[in-house]
Amino acid sequence: MSASRALASIFLLGAAACGPPPDFTVRGMDVYVETDASFAGRADLPARLESTVDAALRYWGGDWRDLQDVTVTLAGAQYVPCGGNASSLGCYENGEIRVSTRDPGIGTFHCVEQTVLVHEVGHAVIGDPLHTDPRWMGLDPVADELAGRRGYTESGEVECTIWLSVWRHPIGSR
Repeated sequence: MSASRALASIFLLGAAACGPPPDFTVRGMDVYVETDASFAGRADLPARLESTVDAALRYWGGDWRDLQDVTVTLAGAQYVPCGGNASSLGCYENGEIRVSTRDPGIGTFHCVEQTVLVHEVGHAVIGDPLHTDPRWMGLDPVADELAGRRGYTESGEVECTIWLSVWRHPIGSR
């Protein structure tokens, strides 16, 4: 094998090990779309994801530097794995935010704002896996900021009702 063919083989192996390229990138954050939810195929998804994350960052006291090298995966599966739990709607671990685009009670979400993305950005910014920070109990300012947006179904546009993942419980309890 020639030296150039050997280098080419090494390059291809290295590229394959990195995985597929992202579907798009928002401010240094790679986004993978692994769902057939109607909103995921719309041209406004990158801007909607960016504005949702931006609102979340302001709420959690973070900025885009906190999400450098973080990836986001929008999953079509009912649940995403998270640590030892196989039935989470969202997860932040090892530099990756994974959110389901489906809810067990209502079905497929109509917009990215309905996912638990805001909640998982909170974990990326402040950590707090046990939800002891009082901000988990009051995400209403983010809901107000994201209200009034349109969602999508196979048959057209619909209201994008915001259901933020609020962890309402007495602080210090699980």
